[in-house]
Amino acid sequence: MTLKYYDTTNLNPIVEELFQLTFSKEDIPFQSTVLPICFTTITNIYSKGQSSVYKKTETPLIGLIATGQFYESYQFLVNQESNSYGITFHPTALHKITNLDIHKLTNKHVPLKAFAPKLYELLNPIFLTHKDDAKGLTKSLKKFFLELPITTNKTTALIDKLIAIIHKKEGMLNTYELLDYIDFSQKTLETQFKKIVGLTPGKYIRLHRFLKLMRKHEGKEIDLKDLIHMYNYYDHSHFVKDFKHFMKQSPKDYFKSENAFLNEYLNK
Repeated sequence: MTLKYYDTTNLNPIVEELFQLTFSKEDIPFQSTVLPICFTTITNIYSKGQSSVYKKTETPLIGLIATGQFYESYQFLVNQESNSYGITFHPTALHKITNLDIHKLTNKHVPLKAFAPKLYELLNPIFLTHKDDAKGLTKSLKKFFLELPITTNKTTALIDKLIAIIHKKEGMLNTYELLDYIDFSQKTLETQFKKIVGLTPGKYIRLHRFLKLMRKHEGKEIDLKDLIHMYNYYDHSHFVKDFKHFMKQSPKDYFKSENAFLNEYLNK
């Protein structure tokens, strides 16, 4: 398995990451838990053999796939040699690009052609032209997103402001505290955040906090017990409850198993 990232200079606040993921004959069959990272993605899978399993439902992954915000982990399976190239977006970017309700993608992998046909018609030729040329694909995608018109308004600007606050505080706040920064009612905040980002603010905060803790742990920055207190978990049982929700297994089972793929992208 090879996970490679490409330069995204000047692409913020739209594109967070450009990446290529390849599996050779020696890597398969491959299976890994995927912890969501609070972003949406569009990935082009150039061959058959990849799929995801979420709540016992398996979804084949081939061609241009839009992946929404997931609120819990899913399983990623590969049973053939394969190559894919993906775009990870800022939490509000896919809405700004498509003007669509991002909540329709939540906990789903959907063919881009079905979700956003206009965007598909623009992107698909780029991916096909550079099927075996990651360098050329990167260059063309950067040009595409730098020239792509996006829709911004007062609401998207406010949601961007709240996301910046959540990230700065590393998820250690609650929805009610967000109301201090905007002139929305709680109901309007919930509705607009879910439409633009894909999750409610409360779910986004909880996931972001857990993700930050996991990244610090995988990066071996600090002991797990200290991280649990640092991220305001009341006690170990509270942390275990969150862990089982997001990872679908206990911390004990997770930490005694190999998680090479998860470690790779969490340490990015």
